[in-house]
Amino acid sequence: MDLPPANGTNNHLLRTYREALARLEAEAPPAPEEHRARCQALLQRLRPADTEAARTAFVHGTPGLLAAHTHYFEGFALLLAAPHGTAVSVHPAREKTSRLLFPPDEAPWTLPLDAPVPPDWPLEVVLAFSVLRHCCPEQAFDMAVFSSVPPFAREMRLASLAVALTHALQPTADRSDAQLRALADVIERCTGFPFSVAYLLAASVARPGTFVLIDAATLEHLELEAPPPDVLRWLLLDAGCTLLPPPDHHRRQRALAHQIVEILQRRGFRELTSLRELAYRDLSRAQALLPRRLHPVLRYLVSENHRVHHMVVAIRQQDWQKLGSLLLMSHAALRYDWQASCAEADLIVEVAEAMSVEGIFGASMNGYGNGVLVAGRPFQLPVYLERLQQRFETHFGRTPEAHLI
Repeated sequence: MDLPPANGTNNHLLRTYREALARLEAEAPPAPEEHRARCQALLQRLRPADTEAARTAFVHGTPGLLAAHTHYFEGFALLLAAPHGTAVSVHPAREKTSRLLFPPDEAPWTLPLDAPVPPDWPLEVVLAFSVLRHCCPEQAFDMAVFSSVPPFAREMRLASLAVALTHALQPTADRSDAQLRALADVIERCTGFPFSVAYLLAASVARPGTFVLIDAATLEHLELEAPPPDVLRWLLLDAGCTLLPPPDHHRRQRALAHQIVEILQRRGFRELTSLRELAYRDLSRAQALLPRRLHPVLRYLVSENHRVHHMVVAIRQQDWQKLGSLLLMSHAALRYDWQASCAEADLIVEVAEAMSVEGIFGASMNGYGNGVLVAGRPFQLPVYLERLQQRFETHFGRTPEAHLI
């Protein structure tokens, strides 16, 4: 454990923060085997005497370090394998009605085989039945879900649910690129938000203790070993944003990205087919050819793709200060260029940046929802959390939910 040297003046603080870190570690999610066992126990509530033929799958959640919008132009994404995950157990139903037990709901959700999925049901319930219809349109199933992924980490939770359910329903099916893209389309129809296939691929292949680099164009991936937990740890925080852009905002941004490519093709970049092909050194020249209103979208997408490559270098060189700086730059771009942050997330990042010389390397908003990832030395994370809670309570009258990764 990376602890400061003890002396007569800091022994009390050392003990206090050691205890605080131990409390965070004590709240770790159950092991994959425990996820599966709890899920199978839930399925037994639906089928008390008949679960021998049940199939159960578990996948890890994968929060995106730099993955929020780069997939719009088939760019690159970098994700982290978390200990949190989702398990799903399924069994063919006796009748032509599917049932889903999804805690904290005590009663199962039921859907006849010939009935449409009600769009006003909870999002995760809608997604589960939609994935079932996508994979097995002619068959009803009893299903149970147990997930330790926090609900506020929306992409991470939805991706792990969709992939685990697909694996349980189709355990022998080939995991083709086309299937992953079709699954991303299912999620996009349920949420209204553009959804990255990178989250689905990462959930399919990620191992604990690794980062996953994904090429959204080819769906090739590369695993990078994460450092030992006594060197670098992550906090996943719930910003609880009171104001976030609606789905239309992100769909408009995606349309603008396509418009940018069309304009650049007519004005000198004739061979350009995607913004992933635009080199960072050509960004200024490309901006000069575009209306000013398109500059922020172009700048965000090209620079974020550039940051992914630099973060891979930082991980390989074990340069955690550089990794943190890239996170801070990513959040600034998300806030000012993509215009998709909120006051709560900005404060979480601001407190992290203020501790950049004290062992907190950086922070950035994660995806569309309320999640913010903070990277730091493990012993400094309780110090950071204490300062953040004080500031957060003052500004927003509450403290953010926190999970150690």
